[in-house]
Amino acid sequence: MEFYGYEIPKTAIFVVVLVVLFFAVTRLMPLAFSSAARMLGVADQPPGMAPRRSRRTAVIPTVLPAKAPAVAFGRADVVDAGADWPAIQELNAVFARLQARRKPTLPREGDLLKSKAAWKLAVFEQAILHRILALVSGTTALWDARNPLGAALCARSLLESGAIVLEIERQIRRLLGRGDLAGIDACLTERGFASNPDGWIEQARKARGPDLLKMIDEAEKVSPGARFYYDRLCEIAAPEATGQHAVFGSLDKNGTSATFSEDESLEPSTFLLILGAAKIVAAVETAVTGLDEIAQKTVELEKV
Repeated sequence: MEFYGYEIPKTAIFVVVLVVLFFAVTRLMPLAFSSAARMLGVADQPPGMAPRRSRRTAVIPTVLPAKAPAVAFGRADVVDAGADWPAIQELNAVFARLQARRKPTLPREGDLLKSKAAWKLAVFEQAILHRILALVSGTTALWDARNPLGAALCARSLLESGAIVLEIERQIRRLLGRGDLAGIDACLTERGFASNPDGWIEQARKARGPDLLKMIDEAEKVSPGARFYYDRLCEIAAPEATGQHAVFGSLDKNGTSATFSEDESLEPSTFLLILGAAKIVAAVETAVTGLDEIAQKTVELEKV
């Protein structure tokens, strides 16, 4: 082959072609693959990492979870603590029924549109159901995460919330017996519809005093042991001797050293207190059913 009067050997041409092909393969192909990867949303990443999503296209899941995870105490923890597993199974069944009653949206229609009291009762019921189930879920999750203090705090709050539900159901039932719709409205407004943050703080301060203990004592009538479990959980939750040294530390026999660990109170006695506190949810289920009955009666009363 001649080029500007020079004879070029075929071997040289072959070598040049190979060099060009090598450059194309080693330099241009990775760029092409990288561009394609970015278009598909799987740009270069370290091994083991999930592919990044494309910034241009939102990924919308085609399958949504059918229902929330079940809230329940695990058999292994219950058996290890020496508790009655069949009894806790019944408690887990209560949790499941309350989960079924819980709604993500509560439309105001039908009787709820006609009756202000029934509407407020329904809103209070749903809000407290969400709270109580969140506390049960938090209790079990924190215990599984080896955080006994967090689990005890949730269990104590669960007892307080349950006692308040029982108290409100009693108050409203008494008011209904007198036909006092205004009193029912005032009670529900105070408990569930306060809009002044200062009011919330003041109510919380009052509730932490004798009023809350009185509610816990009343809860004892339908949930035996409520006051005992509450007092013990308060000891663990409070930043005092039991809630500090007993939960997190231990001394050696000679008193020459102390060791500290969050696992210190991961023991059956603490879990039994948590289980005892959770039993109030069975009484809450009965109270919530009573609130449904009261709501229907308020609708009839408002028609009169």
